[in-house]
Amino acid sequence: MSGFIPQIPFYVLGLIVLFGLLFGRVVCGFLCPFGFFQELLYKLPVPKLGKSSFTRALTGMKYFFLAAIFLGPLLMYAIIGLGEPVFCKYICPAGTIEGAAPLFAINENLRGAAGWLTLWKGILAGLMILTAAVIFRPFCRFICPLGAIYGFFNKYALTGIHVDQNRCIACGRCAAVCKSDISIAGDKECISCGDCVRNCPVGAIYMKKAVVLQHKEDENV
Repeated sequence: MSGFIPQIPFYVLGLIVLFGLLFGRVVCGFLCPFGFFQELLYKLPVPKLGKSSFTRALTGMKYFFLAAIFLGPLLMYAIIGLGEPVFCKYICPAGTIEGAAPLFAINENLRGAAGWLTLWKGILAGLMILTAAVIFRPFCRFICPLGAIYGFFNKYALTGIHVDQNRCIACGRCAAVCKSDISIAGDKECISCGDCVRNCPVGAIYMKKAVVLQHKEDENV
């Protein structure tokens, strides 16, 4: 396995940790283009699948995919001596929709070279598009391993949703309006969309600000 270690992109892991510490899942709520695409699909006037114990149970799937991302390449390297980004290559629809689809649309040669993998990824992408029209951000909530990583940082990130427990009256309004179907604002599944902030009747929920931003605001007062 010694030959596998140099192939690990530590600079990418470092950037993920940096963004996690700075923003947590604010990255998911405000920076991710695929999340934005799913929100546009959810605005389509079609019947929606409401929040339920079933959809809440599905949120745990992304931790399985997260484990597969780390274990998959290791197993393939041990078996055939070559690691592959299994999740990105065989499952993730984001690259298919945002990258491959536009290229295939404008390049006839690429369309002619399409094989079984292209068909498979196209089917998965189509299913994700249909699902996103009836369920709020299904990829982010149920599948995205990067979102799972950022979720671990939510509690410690410099920005994100925070609840003032001294002011909270436990009315449950935040959970009722949350499209991500979380019970506690700011927990690891929270993407900091701000719906709970706008709907809290006592103003107990607010967006944390990075120390640098807060210091700059204080100077301007």
